[in-house]
Amino acid sequence: MKTGAKRGRPRKFSEDEALDQIMHVFWRHGFAATSLDQIAAAAGMNRPSLYAAFGSKKDMYLRVIFRFADQMQTYLRAAGGDETGAPGRLKAIMSAAVDLYAGKSKLSDAALGCLAVSTLPSEVMDDPDFRDALTDVVSRMDRGFANLIRQDATGGMDEEEVVLAAQHLSLVLHGLSVRARAGEPPEALKRLATTAVDKLLPRAFAA
Repeated sequence: MKTGAKRGRPRKFSEDEALDQIMHVFWRHGFAATSLDQIAAAAGMNRPSLYAAFGSKKDMYLRVIFRFADQMQTYLRAAGGDETGAPGRLKAIMSAAVDLYAGKSKLSDAALGCLAVSTLPSEVMDDPDFRDALTDVVSRMDRGFANLIRQDATGGMDEEEVVLAAQHLSLVLHGLSVRARAGEPPEALKRLATTAVDKLLPRAFAA
């Protein structure tokens, strides 16, 4: 019998898989209500291994917030990739976002809304790092929508209109997230999203 064997990460440890499991614990329960025991159980790791791999609970939370933002950006970009014109792409993107929020995508099978929008706001008043993280996620949404609109605007919208339309679309996404987490049907949310795109883009531009 061997003695002195090192206890650490499982032999088949996958950092990405562990992070995804940790992400879903925070996504469901939020930062404050998530315990280290829950995180360790979800990741299949003991606490020392968890700390060695990912740092503190706060470190893990911030890491999965940005991981989620990256994954969502990739997912939504792919959703709009087959459409032509900003209105069509935006509607496809908003529809895909509803699917994600309602637990009907490969990223989640539960109606948890957006990880950042659902869990970060309750933490920002007590921690500037959390506030910065939420600001970063929201800014990424704004920039993504603005870039998409700007590609096809070609004089149909000036820059101020592009930025405001993008910010309004971000606000719509935030509202869809809240409604999805509350259990509102995806079909109703998609109707709201489609209506928002039609109202936010000028008729001539949307044609």
